[in-house]
Amino acid sequence: MDRAADPAVDPAVDPVVDVLCVGGGLGGLAAAVRAHDLGADVLVAERSGMVGGVAAYSGGFVWVGADDDGGGQAGDSLSATESYLDHVQGEGRPVDREARRAYLRRAVEATRYYGEAGIPFEVIRGCPDLYHPAPGSTEEGRLLECVVPGESLGAWRDRLRPSPYYETGVSRNDLYAHALDRGKLERLREEGAERDLLTHGSGLSGAFVRAALTERGVPCLLDHRAVDLVMDGDAVAGAVLEGPDGRVTVQARRGVVIAAGGYGGAADAAELEDVPALVESAPPVVDGDGLLLAQRAGAATVRGADPFFSVGFRFPGEVHPGGDVPLHRPLLEHLGLPHSMIVNRDGERFGDESYYGALIGALRRYDGRRKRWANHPCWFVADDEFRRRYRLGPYGPGDPWPDEVIRGGSPRELAEAAGIDPGGLRSTLDRFNEHAARGEDVDFGRGTLPFIRRAYGDPDHAPNPNLGPLTTPPYYALPLSIVGFGMGTLGLWIDGDGRVLRRDGVAVAGLYATGNAAATKELRGYVTGLANARNYTYAYAAASHAVASAG
Repeated sequence: MDRAADPAVDPAVDPVVDVLCVGGGLGGLAAAVRAHDLGADVLVAERSGMVGGVAAYSGGFVWVGADDDGGGQAGDSLSATESYLDHVQGEGRPVDREARRAYLRRAVEATRYYGEAGIPFEVIRGCPDLYHPAPGSTEEGRLLECVVPGESLGAWRDRLRPSPYYETGVSRNDLYAHALDRGKLERLREEGAERDLLTHGSGLSGAFVRAALTERGVPCLLDHRAVDLVMDGDAVAGAVLEGPDGRVTVQARRGVVIAAGGYGGAADAAELEDVPALVESAPPVVDGDGLLLAQRAGAATVRGADPFFSVGFRFPGEVHPGGDVPLHRPLLEHLGLPHSMIVNRDGERFGDESYYGALIGALRRYDGRRKRWANHPCWFVADDEFRRRYRLGPYGPGDPWPDEVIRGGSPRELAEAAGIDPGGLRSTLDRFNEHAARGEDVDFGRGTLPFIRRAYGDPDHAPNPNLGPLTTPPYYALPLSIVGFGMGTLGLWIDGDGRVLRRDGVAVAGLYATGNAAATKELRGYVTGLANARNYTYAYAAASHAVASAG
């Protein structure tokens, strides 16, 4: 591409701006929209050649509770939202309730603002909270999505990071509102793909790309990695960017917003997350840049969110879009489909496979008596009925699977080929199959959550869309890796305005953070779509504070 004609490269960009957003993903773009609308000069710096960030790889869910006047997306109350979050985090776990309440109110405010600014949030009809029914949960209203035509991004369409995990073209409202058989679904996908309809994470990220870069014309420097902060005494006054033509120093009169993601790609990520091994499934740009930058300015790094990762597999030849970095694909939606399970080396299941978040604690469990990780290594086990009916990674229903997938004509042959205890696998299969045929999982409750049944199950399968026996040979086993989603437990300590804090609780003047770079101290437990909402909410708060507090 001719760099002079590329909208992502502007050699005339002013090296002095009001607000510098480090990261061209959801948080950086959201901060850019807000700062621009408040009258500030803004620049976005993205280390890669693509925009959209980690959110572009995500399912695109956005979770927003409501305020007391019923004006939120769900029309429910703040108290009900807090009750639900109390249930999610569980008993005996401290949380800063004031900070959480302030976040919930700010999230409603930010969502309304961005909706008015052109982000097409839509409530996903018929989509309940993850743990519904539960205290304070709702059957519908808190989960949102964005759908945008690709052509509306203009010249930035080709710069939007494509998702290797989710097929675009069909909104979740279409998926959930109608009883679609696989034939109708494929036709909808084909029609959506022909129209270049951006959905899921592509839709969410694409909406913010459109708002910031296409509609508002905020300048964005691609292939420019922030390598240092510019200091004016104890205050942050800009950043040094490393680009194709060398280093560029950008002065930021009102603030620097760090939205550069987490650290899942860093060499010490597995040690920091206390897992036996970790490979990152997020885009290959999350190496902890934001944490390193801020620490040099005296920022505090603290433990915040609960661990969050899943299991995945590297299919032959797959690389991240736009490069040659190997792609480790999280199985995500595959885990909730019938005729499958996950077992450890003893051939035993260790959690509800249909919701990958339910496996996290078990994957981190260390067996002190046997001096080994209790549930790693582990395998995704399926039968030929699964292969004939469902997609697996890049392979469609009925396609032959690659040789890297272990197989056997019987459970014993499979176990011996994979290194799984044959007796243990046989016993587990017998117990699982007996109950799965009746649509029950008496051990882990797989298929009991309405959200999981809808989002990750097979609607054509009865009596339970998440459960089916494994009885059709040959049998298959995928050796699984523990894969991250770019969401680490450590992050920068921020306040309600997104200001980065030092260890003594004093803000680092001129420095803000959002997204996975910022520790989630005000919330415990995982809620689908909360990370995306939190990202643009603190971006909104940071940009608002930076512009309003300027001297």
